[in-house]
Amino acid sequence: MNLELMNKLKEFIKTPQLFEVLLQENINQNIYNEFDMTQNERTLGNLNNQVVRIIALREIEAEFYGLLEFGSKIIGWTLLENSIFVHPKKMESVKINFDQFTTPEFNRAVNINKDLVLSLKGRLLTSKSFINVNEEQLEMIYLKGKFQGFVFPKDIFRGIDTADHIMINEDVMLYRDSNMVINQEPLEESMRATVSLVYPELDIVKLVSENQTSWAKLSDLEYSTDHLEKKSDLLQENFVQMQINERKKTKSIIESLLKRQIELENTADQAVNRLERVENLYNNLKNSKLGKIQVAIWE
Repeated sequence: MNLELMNKLKEFIKTPQLFEVLLQENINQNIYNEFDMTQNERTLGNLNNQVVRIIALREIEAEFYGLLEFGSKIIGWTLLENSIFVHPKKMESVKINFDQFTTPEFNRAVNINKDLVLSLKGRLLTSKSFINVNEEQLEMIYLKGKFQGFVFPKDIFRGIDTADHIMINEDVMLYRDSNMVINQEPLEESMRATVSLVYPELDIVKLVSENQTSWAKLSDLEYSTDHLEKKSDLLQENFVQMQINERKKTKSIIESLLKRQIELENTADQAVNRLERVENLYNNLKNSKLGKIQVAIWE
């Protein structure tokens, strides 16, 4: 039993809210219908080792059952005992320091076997959560909203959000993305821009102007980062982010539940209509000339 998870479940039973877990349960345990927990829909199977959202909790005979949402679909209820609680943190734009990167063994334990160096090198990524495993913190990395794997916090370059206004001289080289490979059209004159994101260790900044979004070398700009707050590798839970995530998802979850309820009601209506059609067809055949003869023969 995961004690951290149990403590969180006891807390969320009293103050319900959406949260995420990395499923680590018995793959043969049941998943029950979202509207009727007496109906067994399927077993956990390959849903194990996936990050799922828990949109409701029930405590039954001192055991906790969570209603799972995965891939924007409501899956059903299942027992939660050994899964790993996903801690929300402030969302950050990040890059991985592949010069010192080592892949956590936990990735392979949960069947994340792809080469993260090959798939993520140079990419602009997002970090918004972490887990605690074997007394270590592992950061969860996303690419365009899709979960990619776990990374040690020490192996991450963290972008610093800002909104400072500066003037860009026409001789500053601008690039289309954070890889600093594809040049943008040179400036014809100085341009006013907003510095929106800074990576001091990588010497790059993201610039936003009226006409475009660009990247440039920090060292090419007349801009100091002394006033910016540098972030440590120690990850801290952020309940504000949890509430932001909850607000974003509540509408779609309600819509999913209503859609599923309507589907079930339509299925029931269709079954009734089919039965009525069969009865009408039987009565029509029975009352036809051939049907009356056949009934007479049977009698």
